[in-house]
Amino acid sequence: MGEIVLVVIGNLIAQSLKRWDQPRNERMQVALSLTNLRSDLEQQLALLEQLIKSESDFFNNVVSIINHYARNKSFSNMDSLLPKLNSLASRRTFNPINTTYRELISTGKIGLIQNDSLKRGVMRYYNNLERINLVVSNNNARLVDGLFNPVLFEQTLYLADINDPEVGKINREIFDAESVKALGAASEKILSDPQKALHLFNVLEERFHVALGHKELYIKVQSETHLLRQAIKSELEKNL
Repeated sequence: MGEIVLVVIGNLIAQSLKRWDQPRNERMQVALSLTNLRSDLEQQLALLEQLIKSESDFFNNVVSIINHYARNKSFSNMDSLLPKLNSLASRRTFNPINTTYRELISTGKIGLIQNDSLKRGVMRYYNNLERINLVVSNNNARLVDGLFNPVLFEQTLYLADINDPEVGKINREIFDAESVKALGAASEKILSDPQKALHLFNVLEERFHVALGHKELYIKVQSETHLLRQAIKSELEKNL
């Protein structure tokens, strides 16, 4: 009988210790998750910095080309325009860095974050990243690939990465200078047609708005990333 009582008491003590230890384990899990989230946000900030730089370059190149047209009343002197026009054929995708968040959602551990304001902020932030991803992907597919590039490739000379020393060297080895010059002349002849020039001007205007819109999106989400990172930092310091 005494042994049975001891076993029961031992089980009760074990269960009490387990219940006492559970909140501590949950706090440790939350701290680890928040630390990982903060690390993801640091990576997101680094990526956003690169994206803002890329979209700024696209934007500035369009402005430079349109200013060239305004000064010359044509797309003449293509040699000076080609590197900038060629750069606009490329575009950058937006990749949300959300590994930790997806894990929190899939495992249900997002519910362990006791600070409701922070939890809502995290969920709102990552939902917004998905929205931006869709917007940028749609703009790249429909406006850059679908609208701008066909006009660019039809009416101008495209030499990939024309400013890259290595690629430029390969291009010079494949295409002799006279051939490239002749193709450039053909492009200028095409663009001497006012309708063709108007077509290129219109898609450049659209490319301008794509670059500007993406840049503004990234600057806004950059600010939101800084705020969320600070909120997570404050929560971690509060629970030390």
